[in-house]
Amino acid sequence: MVSSAITPTRTIAVLIGVAVIAVAGFAVVRSGIFEPDTVQGAIPGPGSSSPSVSASASPSAPPPPAASPSPTTPEQIKAKNIADAKARLVKYYETTAQVANNGYRDWNKKLDPFWGHPDVWGPLSTSYANLDAEGQYTTGAASVESMRVVNYEQSAEEGFAEVSIDACIDFSQVRNFSNDGEVIPRQAGAPTRYQFEYVMSHPGANRFWTVYEQVPHPEQAC
Repeated sequence: MVSSAITPTRTIAVLIGVAVIAVAGFAVVRSGIFEPDTVQGAIPGPGSSSPSVSASASPSAPPPPAASPSPTTPEQIKAKNIADAKARLVKYYETTAQVANNGYRDWNKKLDPFWGHPDVWGPLSTSYANLDAEGQYTTGAASVESMRVVNYEQSAEEGFAEVSIDACIDFSQVRNFSNDGEVIPRQAGAPTRYQFEYVMSHPGANRFWTVYEQVPHPEQAC
């Protein structure tokens, strides 16, 4: 199992902007306590793509490539874990944008699978329940501008791994609305693009990567 040395020891400030960014436009930490209602934002929604061409439309098209073999060496396993952790973080952003744009309905069913630690799902659950009850919603989506891996941990037990990522998130396209359609303005001077620290954790075989730790740094522009 992953060493306890990488278990979070500080209260985690969470990006409801990977979904929520309520009024302030950025996450605020006061005395180490995350205040969810001060966050504003939404995760990137799925991008549109060009329609694919069917095989019948292109008789000479080559057959699809065979599936890649499963990784076997430590280097291959590490590379796959890092790629999967990054992809899961992007998927988290996509799903949160869908939830926020849809008035936060069914937030628990859609987002529970992404939350891997009580310090993440605890405050987020409260905030999403409140936003759902209040009828708020968002338009637009945040975008993950970059991701940089800063640490990788894997235990001897198969499947357990953690990837620490520094991510630059842009919330400039997100707009928040009250239940009557009125825009909820950003707080004056609130940054719209800044750094986050993430720890993505994989708890073992047949499990998903989860957001285990999430710390915003609104003072770090990117």
